[in-house]
Parts: sequence; C-alpha cells; structure tokens
Amino acid sequence: MRATCLVLVLCSNLAFASDWPRYRGVNGDGVSSDKDVPSDIGPGKSVLWKIATPKGNSSPVIGDGRIYLTGWEGDSRFVLCYDAKSGKELWRRSVPRSFTEAPHPINGFTTPTVSLGAGRVLAFIPEFGLTALRAEDGKELWTTKLGPFGAVQGLAGSPIFHDGRVYLLIDTPEQAWLGAYDANTGKLDWKVERQIGLLGGYSTPALYTTAQGRTLVIAPGAQELTAYDAKTGERVWWARGVVMHPAAPPLVTKNAVYTVEPYGEGGGGPPWKEPTGKFDKNKDGVIELSEVAGDAPEAYIWRRILASIDRNTGNKDNRVTEEEFVKGFMPPQTAGGLVRVKLEGKGDVSSGAVEWRHTKGVPYVTAPLLFRDVLWLVRNGGIVSTLDPATGKVLKESRLKDAIGEYYAQPVAAEDRIYFVSKDGKVTVTTAKAEWEILSSGDLAEDVIATPAIADSKVYIRTDKSLWCFGKAAA
Repeated sequence: MRATCLVLVLCSNLAFASDWPRYRGVNGDGVSSDKDVPSDIGPGKSVLWKIATPKGNSSPVIGDGRIYLTGWEGDSRFVLCYDAKSGKELWRRSVPRSFTEAPHPINGFTTPTVSLGAGRVLAFIPEFGLTALRAEDGKELWTTKLGPFGAVQGLAGSPIFHDGRVYLLIDTPEQAWLGAYDANTGKLDWKVERQIGLLGGYSTPALYTTAQGRTLVIAPGAQELTAYDAKTGERVWWARGVVMHPAAPPLVTKNAVYTVEPYGEGGGGPPWKEPTGKFDKNKDGVIELSEVAGDAPEAYIWRRILASIDRNTGNKDNRVTEEEFVKGFMPPQTAGGLVRVKLEGKGDVSSGAVEWRHTKGVPYVTAPLLFRDVLWLVRNGGIVSTLDPATGKVLKESRLKDAIGEYYAQPVAAEDRIYFVSKDGKVTVTTAKAEWEILSSGDLAEDVIATPAIADSKVYIRTDKSLWCFGKAAA
C-alpha cells in the first residue's frame, strides 16, 4: 500500500512538471499547460534567481530540469547548459567559427534557438553549422558544417526535432532550402531546394500531422507557403499570395495555419534616393556594387540587397539601375496580412486555401498566438489585438499601458494569462479573454529579443545580458 501511495505521489508531481523543448514550446505554439505560474513579474516580483549570460538572442529551452541557450562573446560562440532550479552553469561548449556571417545589429550572431530530442541538444550556429551535443554533459556527438549563407540580416530560423530527425530551414537571397538530418548521426536524409526571394526569410517551420497520420513540415518562404512530407521532403501542397519574406513562424492548429507579415510586404520598397544618397559616389544615378563598401552593418545589408536585385531581377552586371531597383521590390502578387490557410490539399492550392485575411496593422516579427479560442497579436507600440480565429473579426485592440516599445519576443500563454515582453524589457501580463485586461506589469530594464519559456510552473526570460527565473516561492 505504501509503495502504491508513493507511485501516486510521484505521478502527481510529474503531472505538474513540464518541458519547453524547442522554440515556442512543446508544439511550437507558445502555449504551456503548466499550473501555478506567477502572474506578477519584474525586479523584486516573483524572482527566484537571476544570472549573467553571454550575449545572444536565442530563446531558452528546458528539458529534464536543465536550461539550454546559445551565446557569444567576441569571436567565441557557445552552447550553454544551466540548472533550472538554481541557475548554476553546468557546462558550456565552445563552437569554433568557420567564417563570419555579418548580422543585423538587432539579430546578432546566435539567434536560432536549440531543439531537444533523443538526449541531444541540437544547435544551429550560423557561422559553424548544425551540431548535436549530449544533453548531459555537452559532449559533441556530430557536426555538419554549413554556410556561408549570404543572409541580408543574419539568420534566425531554429532547428526543429521530430521523430528522429532535425529539420532546418534556410532562406537567403543566395540559397533557399529545407533539410532533414538524422538526429543520431547528422546524416542528411533529404534536402529540397526552394524559391529564392529578394530579402530571404527568417522563419522557423512548424509541424502538422494529418488525420491519416502523415506529418508535414509547414514552411513559409519567398512568395509561397509550402507543406513538405516530413519523411521524404515531397512538396505536398503550396499556396502563393500568402507570404513574401516572412520573419514570424507560422502558427499551426488542428485545422488551419496562420501566417503573419505586413500586408503588401515586398511591394514598393524604400525610395531609390535612399541607397543612391548613401552609395552613388560618382552621382551617375546608378549604383555599382563596388561603391557599397565597408564593414558597417548598413553597408553590409545594402550590399546584400543590391546584389540580390542584380542577381535575381537585374542584368547580372554588378550594377543596379533605378528601374531594376523598383522591379526588384515588386512582387508577382500581393501578399501578407494575418492569413488563415487551410491545412489540407494537394498541389497548388493558391486559389482556395485562404479562408480569411486581416490586413490592418499586423506585425512582422511576432507570430499569432491561439489560446482559449481567441487569436492574439502584438505589434510595435504595444498594440494588442484579439480576433475571432474562425472569421478574423477583431474583438479588441488596445495598447499595453507603459509598454509601448518594439516587440520581438513572441507572446506566450499559461493558465488564464498571456505574457508579453517588449524589446526594452517591459513585461505585461493580461487576462486571456477577448476583452482582455492588464493584470500586472514590470520593467526588467534590459533589452529582450528572445521569447520567454514556461516550464515547471516557472517563467524564464532571457535578456541581452541575463537569464531570469520567475516563480512562486515554495511554502
């Protein structure tokens, strides 16, 4: 009888424990099933511990009581492991750079988040490649060298582990592909080439299993949203006119996928006078690629954009005219908005896949969140919108008081609450109702790009210099 009681107690405890094994949690949707999660977050509020970390924008993931991050200091790149209860560093693995992949000033060198599976930490370090480390001690199990990639603003897409494979999506102006690697050996199982876009994409793919048991990899990219067979890489269906060069990950639900990108994104572009004013040194109205020199981030980004225009829509003569510039930013069809797309289909489903499209005031980086039959969006300025997921009807739109900055961290949900974190470190917790109300707010006074993680009734927030753990103190 005593043994039976002990088993029941252990099972009860395990039911409340949880992992957050990849970017945006178990299902990649930002939702946690945890209970007893703190609702008041900030310095001096629910803080269990805080530690200093290397720089980096990758989000924390949690498995078996451990937290995993990537980071960088100077020329060094790291994968790091911490104890989730205390914040103590357990190990760090230094990853050598193979080349320099210049980042966007905000994006950084180590933005992709690791994925956990089969006792491995699967990390994508853009300047090194894809590597598998033993979760217990950080021992390198295999490495696949990749790159350089030629990204305009660095790389942000995270690897995803599923059923013995790790999936990696690369979308840049120089190369676009989706690959599936054996998580045990690092061997490439399959790789499919994708359409190259002017600016590339920065999204992380999502997974969906059909009623027939077939798992699909849902990947937004240049000009289309595509579903691939997870076992073979077969291009199962695709829908054009949905996305152009997405940054936000898709949100997959039981019967639809939601994508978000500012409406008309990819059309128009910046005025021609912007690059000519900076780089047309001889004032002849044409930009020679050799004129866009220097290592400054602005010069690097413009050099990539102009080279992409010359290569994809220009004359491939290492120069860009105004006509080529305007043409390069004109998409073959209008795309973007918050879009609900059917998940089933075969082949080209462009004409009937879109169920509705919301075009007003949608974000570029932050993805939609579906929780308790309400669709949530947050965009720069701290503007939160709730929508009916079936129709796209806006239910409420209002600002988060005192948190009106930029937003890069994805919103997350637990119990009856939604958690938002702005770039300047403002944390706002709201009710999870369509007519939402603010429950609490706090100011970490540190920059935040990474998405919060929720595990074992704790909220973990990674800033530009720290890792915070928030939870209710033990009685």
